[in-house]
Amino acid sequence: MLAEIIAKSFKNLLLPSIWKIFLLCILIYMISGIALALGISALVSSYIGASGAESAWLTALGSIGGWMIAWFMFPLLYPILISFFDEKMAEVIEREDYPLLPTAEPPFWPTLGNDALFTLKAIGLNILCLPLYFIPLFGQLLYYGLNGYLLGKQFFRMAAGRRANAAQVKDMQKQARGLIFMCGVGIMICATIPLLNFVAPLLGVATMLHLFHSLHGTKKQELLD
Repeated sequence: MLAEIIAKSFKNLLLPSIWKIFLLCILIYMISGIALALGISALVSSYIGASGAESAWLTALGSIGGWMIAWFMFPLLYPILISFFDEKMAEVIEREDYPLLPTAEPPFWPTLGNDALFTLKAIGLNILCLPLYFIPLFGQLLYYGLNGYLLGKQFFRMAAGRRANAAQVKDMQKQARGLIFMCGVGIMICATIPLLNFVAPLLGVATMLHLFHSLHGTKKQELLD
């Protein structure tokens, strides 16, 4: 099932209407990513200066470190950034692959608030785990495992919340926690690879949307049987 879902998701990225969203997303991601990197670099450089150890090479090292931190923290902003486009993208995919479905009318502002709260919690957890990320191998596994779990859960909520209530979404998460986790880790891996990071959030929306419809269809069939 997972291979079929991933194949459908990549196919959806080639739809003309998705490309329009993709180009707009790239612009917003670049602006947001540069702003985040500059902000973190400025904080690191200010800390170095305040510590009394300021020098040209330390400042440069601080700037590089700030950009690296921003690179690995930026995927945590995906849910709140994609929340402005996920509904439009979901509509395009559903018209293509699920044309018989009625129009969904999900709430916008409560969803945006949940995405913002998720981002704050995720950043807080990553700050707490930051020292552990420097442990060889374990740190990398922890980074992708933790954030894959967080992003997978949030992206699934975004997709499922369009057509299911909170209790139904929670039930589906329990039913497919392994698949959701693997999809989340896949999103995180794509998010830290240059060029692929631009399509990672769009791929996440498409993947979780197909996963939701697969689970929802299975649940309906169980009820009929």
